[in-house]
Amino acid sequence: MKRQNGSVLLISLVMLLILTLVGIASISGVSMTEKMTNSQRDYDIAFEMAEAALVQGEKWLDDYDGGWSHSHIGCSSGTTCWTQNCTGGLCFRGSYPSASNSICEVDSSGTPVWQDEAIWNAGAATYSVSIPAVEPPKYLIEFLCYTPRDPTSFTEPPNYTSWVRIYRVTALAYGTHPETRVMLQSTYRID
Repeated sequence: MKRQNGSVLLISLVMLLILTLVGIASISGVSMTEKMTNSQRDYDIAFEMAEAALVQGEKWLDDYDGGWSHSHIGCSSGTTCWTQNCTGGLCFRGSYPSASNSICEVDSSGTPVWQDEAIWNAGAATYSVSIPAVEPPKYLIEFLCYTPRDPTSFTEPPNYTSWVRIYRVTALAYGTHPETRVMLQSTYRID
């Protein structure tokens, strides 16, 4: 009879070690996939909320634009004041001349309002629906002056009856984690 040296035991232990390492690696891969899925879901929630806030800002413009008044620029009180600090989410940085044939100009120097965190914290309008997120979605509406209704035929200096107002709507939303943040913009023209 031959004596056995225990090689089967050694090979079995090595195989068991390899199977354990493969199992740990697959658990780690599943955990990473779960984290990525949760991050994507959180981003999708933030994106949808930013989109909803953007649409709410555009709808506000549709409802408001027919009541446009020069007195709304830079005013100090009322619900529709377009100010440099974006009071109530309504922004205008520039000059709006009272003469009907003078050009309206936007001041492009300095930090754009949508990049200014202080304006988002103090001046932005809040989306009206309550949702589970770090913060409720917000939006800013900037008046960007006028553009010709028909770019092939217009007068300059403008006769504002043949020009239309143009706006930029910017929405900012968070997911359920503070690092998930989505910002969307649209340029909106009212004919």
